[in-house]
Amino acid sequence: MRRTKEEALETRNLILQTALESFSTHGYALTTFAGIASRIKMTKGAIFWHFDSKEHLLAEVIAWMHTMYEPLKGIDQATSLEEVKACFMDWAKVVEENEAQRCFLNFIMSRVEWSKALTESLSTHLDGMMIRNPFSSLETCIERLKAEGEVVSDLPAKAITTLFNVTFFGVHREALLRSRDINVRETLSHGLDFVIQGIRSK
Repeated sequence: MRRTKEEALETRNLILQTALESFSTHGYALTTFAGIASRIKMTKGAIFWHFDSKEHLLAEVIAWMHTMYEPLKGIDQATSLEEVKACFMDWAKVVEENEAQRCFLNFIMSRVEWSKALTESLSTHLDGMMIRNPFSSLETCIERLKAEGEVVSDLPAKAITTLFNVTFFGVHREALLRSRDINVRETLSHGLDFVIQGIRSK
């Protein structure tokens, strides 16, 4: 029985790895259970035994990536904008050093159409797995820092959250998708400093 469980876990992990590679290479829409099954020499039914839908599979890929590294880890405890920046810089370091994380970031930036239906379906799956939305946590953090006087900009927390996210993803998009020869962490650091400088004043 133990051997069977271990084999099932190995198969599940192989499906997740293959799905991530397919999502990143072909995109979410063009990835199929049949294609994944063919790549790992299994039946489509074997994939369905582990994952009952493509949305479920995508949610599990996201959860798998979170077990490797939780984006914006520590953002709930950030007490300053410098600590918010440090959370982004830690994330960038992980992306730079981990091929699977780069593959995943490439996928979520360019290989999936984030429709309302897909977003809602994913939220349901991820809520059930207790996977938090790092950007909701960032917005909550910014609201708290505004209340504490660390952020004095009149911009709402949602807009400030967007500025941080656009800076992070924009720098990575230029490096990963456009193959710009830039130092990602150095460029990101300067970009985040500009955001921080801007929201420390009215």
